[in-house]
Amino acid sequence: MKVTRTLQADVPPELTPICQAMGYLRADIWRRYGALGNVGKSASDIRKAITAQDLYSGLWVDGTVRNETTKDVVNDILTYKAAAKLKVRQAIAARTADPAERKRLYTLLTADQWMEDLFLHRQMRKHFRHGVSHTTNQFIVRSDKHSSEVVDGQLVITIRVAKKYGDDIQLVTTSNGKNVDLTGSNLRVCVKDGFTEIHYATDKDEGRRHEDQALGIDKGYTEAFTDSDGAAHGQAFGAVLTAYSDTGAKTGQQRNQLHALEKKHRKRGHQAKADRILTNNLGRKKLEARRVRTKKRLRTIAYQSAHSIVDKAALVVSEDLTSPIARKQQWKRYNRRMSSWAKGVLAEALDSVCKQRDAEHVLVNGSFTSQMDSTTGLLEGKRRGDKFYRVTGDVLQADHNAALNVLARLADPEIKRYMPHREVRRVLLSRSPAQLSVKRLELQAATPINQVRINPNFITEQLCSEF
Repeated sequence: MKVTRTLQADVPPELTPICQAMGYLRADIWRRYGALGNVGKSASDIRKAITAQDLYSGLWVDGTVRNETTKDVVNDILTYKAAAKLKVRQAIAARTADPAERKRLYTLLTADQWMEDLFLHRQMRKHFRHGVSHTTNQFIVRSDKHSSEVVDGQLVITIRVAKKYGDDIQLVTTSNGKNVDLTGSNLRVCVKDGFTEIHYATDKDEGRRHEDQALGIDKGYTEAFTDSDGAAHGQAFGAVLTAYSDTGAKTGQQRNQLHALEKKHRKRGHQAKADRILTNNLGRKKLEARRVRTKKRLRTIAYQSAHSIVDKAALVVSEDLTSPIARKQQWKRYNRRMSSWAKGVLAEALDSVCKQRDAEHVLVNGSFTSQMDSTTGLLEGKRRGDKFYRVTGDVLQADHNAALNVLARLADPEIKRYMPHREVRRVLLSRSPAQLSVKRLELQAATPINQVRINPNFITEQLCSEF
């Protein structure tokens, strides 16, 4: 399994002009090929077009650095387009249930001929907007253009540059070189905040063996995950997020006051005082350091939680949360906290750990898994906070209830992963012994009225949720 590792080094002055030149190259390639310019073209086609037009030979940079950075940018563009196509596939599934029509649209999308269909063209314009690059601090070094050795206990990486463009560049890292193998690996050299980051790919050993269970997973806020056995994993996740979000909000309010004060002094002609406020009180170094620390803590919690799950399971089933919940309005503080919640980190941790330890990770449709009663499998009951109230009056732990529903969703033949939530709701309501229509309360014609028992509170909640 390939993973990325990072080394830190000093910043020789020769790196700055290379980063600036590659920043121009990145921005120009995105401008030319960031949208319609790449339609129907592979990565090889785009690179050949760039070479044929001789666009960047005038940049005073070693040719291998220029070519490898070009490959990196082109791959980024096509990855961005592939992510947009995934969202369009979901839109196709929501648009029609006709297998022939779906196949036609999928075929056009896969063949990169989406401009021939008005619906596909409209969806691609929505999800595949023209990209822009502002990255001016990195470049790529080919695997045969660098070497490394340990000098005075420190690993020194030498980037070989054609004599036409100057002398070789030496990067003195903070590592002693132990367990660092750069053989056959391209390097990504990033310059930021007074130091250099050197990213390289390496093979990661297989992790410890997984167990044999099948577990459903509910991703949460208070804890990272809750499994279908009822165990909570990563219970510090919510506390870290809340502390970071609330501290950031308080800092932002104070900075707004200082910013208003700085504008007032500048308007009155007190330029020196305004400049001091701007220089000494409105910087972003501490804010950025706090963000990086929190991101590392959340990542650590997510991966530790994922490992504790795979310690029990060979099959992990989780919700597909790649699409936001439509029309769901939350209160202001909830939105602020959830905006800093790294759902991507949780999904990445599960994927990475399952792949490393040879466990299977399956995504299922997450619609209404928190609103269903896991005991009956019906859309009834009410969730309030961390409690789920059944129509019988029993109380379940809400996250455990959701995790059981996620696991059951794997074997549900009627509910597919990309099925719209309205369709999922109709399927779930159709299974109720007292079926409700989507627009109004109605009993099934085949069900005798004297055999139906309905909880009045549940009916009221269903009507409110509809309107």
